[in-house]
Amino acid sequence: MNMVEQVAARLIEAWHTGQRQSHEGLVLESEAQAYAVQQCVADALGWFSQEPARAWKLGGSPDSFISAAGVPADAVHSSGWQAPSGYCNGFGIEGELIVRLRCDLDQHTDLEMAYRAIDAWLPGIELCDTRWLSAEHADPLLRLADQQSNRALIIGEPCSLEAPFDWPGQTAEVRINGVSQQVSTGSHPFAEPLNSLPWLARHAALQGNPLRAGDLVATGSWTGICWAPPSARVEVKFAGLGSVTFST
Repeated sequence: MNMVEQVAARLIEAWHTGQRQSHEGLVLESEAQAYAVQQCVADALGWFSQEPARAWKLGGSPDSFISAAGVPADAVHSSGWQAPSGYCNGFGIEGELIVRLRCDLDQHTDLEMAYRAIDAWLPGIELCDTRWLSAEHADPLLRLADQQSNRALIIGEPCSLEAPFDWPGQTAEVRINGVSQQVSTGSHPFAEPLNSLPWLARHAALQGNPLRAGDLVATGSWTGICWAPPSARVEVKFAGLGSVTFST
């Protein structure tokens, strides 16, 4: 097996068994290889056998690279969802604004077009987990290959948001069992949550699955990552935009 196949095989094993896998001896050389691994894993698990990804996660930061992963339909849940037993090994919580597109976007999308394409804003939680043992020591490309640690998206009620947008003043809070864990203001890594959406439009088009009306895009974390214990109630609140909950 070549390296892409080796990395994919370990991740597929992790998904099948629910056990994290060693990344020892695994080295990817490019983002293209990491996305090839994502595709191999998705094909093996049948995530997009009926239709291409209609939900996406965006990640990364200005001092590294922008990252993305398609999210399977059965990993997108409404607020109030209860994670079933064994659903994941850890409950990493990120507060994100999720957008729903009103129209298709192609590789020529710019930021102004991205804003015009938004049908609704939804408060969201990205549930993060990793399929790697000692993931904090894994190369960033291996973490990208592992869906950039995505496990699920939990979405709240849609709302409209009109310009001008006060992103520097936007506050997000994570509460676990009613106790505040993180309060962040103006903390999106790219300053504006849609700054990476034109990149995603180009990436999705190159992957043969361009962004379409109705797609959901998680636009990046406002809160960093907080870890929740099992049997906990998690709430993320975006001031003025609503809240979203789920139970671990």
